[in-house]
Amino acid sequence: MLAPIDWRAAERGLPPGSMLRFRPEVAAGLWAGDAEAVRFVTEIGVPFSNGLFRILEELADRRPENPDWAFAKPLTEWLVETEHGRLRQLGELYGGFVYLNLDDGTIWVCDPDADEEYELIHRDISSLSYLVYKIEVEKPTPEERPTPYDWANAEECVREGMERWDEVPFGDGTQFWEAFMDSYHMT
Repeated sequence: MLAPIDWRAAERGLPPGSMLRFRPEVAAGLWAGDAEAVRFVTEIGVPFSNGLFRILEELADRRPENPDWAFAKPLTEWLVETEHGRLRQLGELYGGFVYLNLDDGTIWVCDPDADEEYELIHRDISSLSYLVYKIEVEKPTPEERPTPYDWANAEECVREGMERWDEVPFGDGTQFWEAFMDSYHMT
C-alpha cells in the first residue's frame, strides 16, 4: 500500500460510519493476487467524506452506522474494456465514476466534464483513501465561517505531502483533482 499511515487512528478521528468497506468475497475478486489491497479495503476502506466518495451497493459491506446515501447504483456498463485496461466501477467520486483497473490496481475516473474519457487519478486504493481522508479532515466547517484564506490553507494542507505517497493526484496532466480544488470552497 502506498499510504501506510495509522489508519485506525485516522478512523477514530472521523464520525461513526465514515469508512466504507468492501465485502471480502468481492474484494478478493477485484484485487485478485493482492492480499494487502484486499485487507485494506475490507478492514479499512475508503472514507465517505460527506458524499465525496460513494461506494456501489453491491460491493459494500454495509454497516448500520453507514449513512444510506453513502451507496451508489452502478452504471449499466460497470465493467469496461479501455485502452488503459479492464476497468471495474467502484462507485462515484465528486460527480464522476471511479474505477479500479483490474490489471494493475490503479484508480481511474470517468468525469463527464473532463477532456479525457478515463483519467488515472491514483496509483492504488490506499492513495485514494488518503486523499479523500485529508479532504474530510482539512476542510473548514460552515460553523467556522471560513474565509477564502481558510480555504486556501485547507487546500495547501490537502496537497502537502501527497506526492510522498503518490505523485499522480496532483501531477502534471492530472485534471480531476485540480478541478476539484478549483471548486473546493463549494464542497
